[in-house]
Amino acid sequence: MKITVKQRSLEELCRVVLGAALILALFFWSGMTAHAAGGLTMTTSYPGMSVKPGDSLSISINLKNSTGAGMNADVSVSSLPEGWDGYLQGGSYQIERIYVEPGETGASMTLHVTVPKEMAEGVYEAVVDAQGENGASASLPLRFTISEDQAGAGSFTSEYPKQEGATGTTFQFSTTLINNGLTTKSYSLSAQAPAGWNVSFTPASESTKIAGIDLESGESKGLTVTVVPPEMIAAGEYTIPISAISADETLNTELEVVITGTYSMTITTPDGLLSFDAQANKESDVTLNITNTGNSDLENVSLTSSVPSGWTVTYDNLEDNTIASIPAGSTTQVVAHVKPESSAITGDYAASFTASCSETSAVQDFRVTVKTSTLWGFAAILIIVAVAGGLGYIFQKYGRR
Repeated sequence: MKITVKQRSLEELCRVVLGAALILALFFWSGMTAHAAGGLTMTTSYPGMSVKPGDSLSISINLKNSTGAGMNADVSVSSLPEGWDGYLQGGSYQIERIYVEPGETGASMTLHVTVPKEMAEGVYEAVVDAQGENGASASLPLRFTISEDQAGAGSFTSEYPKQEGATGTTFQFSTTLINNGLTTKSYSLSAQAPAGWNVSFTPASESTKIAGIDLESGESKGLTVTVVPPEMIAAGEYTIPISAISADETLNTELEVVITGTYSMTITTPDGLLSFDAQANKESDVTLNITNTGNSDLENVSLTSSVPSGWTVTYDNLEDNTIASIPAGSTTQVVAHVKPESSAITGDYAASFTASCSETSAVQDFRVTVKTSTLWGFAAILIIVAVAGGLGYIFQKYGRR
């Protein structure tokens, strides 16, 4: 019996000791989970990246809580390179404290960083810290690399590089010049236009013509390029290369101007007079200048006239009163022979000449002064003298009866 009692007492004692040990272990385990310094974890998908001067970055950060209980955590950008700007955003607010649920979801926030426009090549670091309740904390270092290769070349582009219009049109192209380098650059501006063309550069929304411009690192500038073709430029497509040149790079782009065909012509005389004299039943010559004032050749230009009834008009060296071709900008001279009818009396008459082709036409009015021939004047005088003499003879012979 004694052996049995001792065995039972020993077993009960073991149970009590084991139970106490289990309770104590659970107590300490629970306390460490709630108050562990490493209970917060902060992560981001891209802790290291290459950036350019002038960049504005938005970096997503996740803060997890493994303490088993929700908590508030103070958050801050504890370290930034000199001259950089940065802050933390949660929702639509700039934040300094965030509530973190326990578990895998945690809490999200965004780090906004602005890189200065002037930065030397190198590796730069920033640090975001979180300090929770009961000593839990986390720290997230971020690395940013800046190099000339990452900065890349500048650019010189036009939104609408091809435009069209008739002769006499002034073309204006909106362009953008960007300095993607790490330092300020001075660009000289130039154009390789065909002879007779005029090209100028002005800053957008300004009127001052410039030959060069300075841009800071990462800066862009809008430029208006004005292109003026020669007055009598022929229809066709013309390319105007333009350049922005700095000490270490040449930026090129091309502008294209399409000159559409224009058709027009005028009729005048070599001396500009729009009147001439003529005699009845006799040809009088008038020289007509037919000028192609458009930028396209004119083919099969027909000449017609409007003169008083009974008058005739003929032209020298024209088959069917037609000029085969008048090149753009050139003048063809035609001699018109105008012959009033035989009964035309002295006075002023209207006549007009028309040149026309399938694309355009021109009309010019003239004043024609018809004068009586001197021979007819002498004849009239002789008739008057003869009549007067006859009347005198009659009165002298029969007047006394």
